[in-house]
Amino acid sequence: MLGTVLKRDEGGTIDFKTSYAGVLKIKWTEVSELVADKPMTVLLENGETLKVMSARHTEKGMVTADEAGVIETLPMNEVAYVNPEPWRLGEGWSWTGNLNLDLNYERGNSDKDEYEGDFTTTFRRIDNRLKFYGDYDREKSNNELTDEDWRLNSRYDHFVNKKFYYGATMGLEHDRPADLSLRTIVGPLIGYEFYESKAMNLDVAVGPLYVYEDFYDEGNRDYVAFGWSFNFDRFLISDRVQFYHRHRGLLEIDDTENLVWDTWTGFRFPIYAGIVASTEVQVEYDGGANDDVDNTDTTYNFKLGYQW
Repeated sequence: MLGTVLKRDEGGTIDFKTSYAGVLKIKWTEVSELVADKPMTVLLENGETLKVMSARHTEKGMVTADEAGVIETLPMNEVAYVNPEPWRLGEGWSWTGNLNLDLNYERGNSDKDEYEGDFTTTFRRIDNRLKFYGDYDREKSNNELTDEDWRLNSRYDHFVNKKFYYGATMGLEHDRPADLSLRTIVGPLIGYEFYESKAMNLDVAVGPLYVYEDFYDEGNRDYVAFGWSFNFDRFLISDRVQFYHRHRGLLEIDDTENLVWDTWTGFRFPIYAGIVASTEVQVEYDGGANDDVDNTDTTYNFKLGYQW
């Protein structure tokens, strides 16, 4: 079979581009041998790279040959990638993200307008990562504003090794129905990246955070909280159905009843050329909310967006 080896990912799948069938995804265990007309880059788990002209799968591992014909056998658990993305080699940045919108207009016995949107974007280098997230929700009924809330969050991670990182986060939040004019969150964090790939991602981060809250009617307050975040996504059907769950929380150290957490759980359905449909359940809990405000808010969303 003739074509171009685009990459072999950590899941053991080769992306092989042909002129007659597009890009084929083939399990490495089903490949007998790859022979290239130009060098392939093999990235090892220890960060070293090799330039090889052929790679053969055997019971002992990956048998490679370079341009000089030197043969080397590599244990499969030492091979991380074949033809990896440039950022994994320390060249440039990777940029990924998604943008979603959910609009609802009702006319009849009552006039109701709802506008919802969110975005996530990540810039990744071999040792550094920048993540940004934001969402906005606005509702009007009979030309009166009934709901408005938004949040912006940024995070910097520096990787000590392939899995462990430390960094800092800063967030701003506004929730008019909960009487919250502005919540500012800032502090350091440490985290662990269990998985990082297109097929599956999982990372957890924790750290002490300084929180300042300014309310419309109740004045303001500040406190130190224990903060955490959990981010997971996985393709249940390759390039067709993706499950995701995000969770973040704050717990005031001196008042454990002041607990704030949010979760986003849903499914994404890639349609075509980056266009994505998704269904989502969002749950927001604020244990420090005023007595006349519900401390739990649940929202069900159907969104259309773009993912890159």
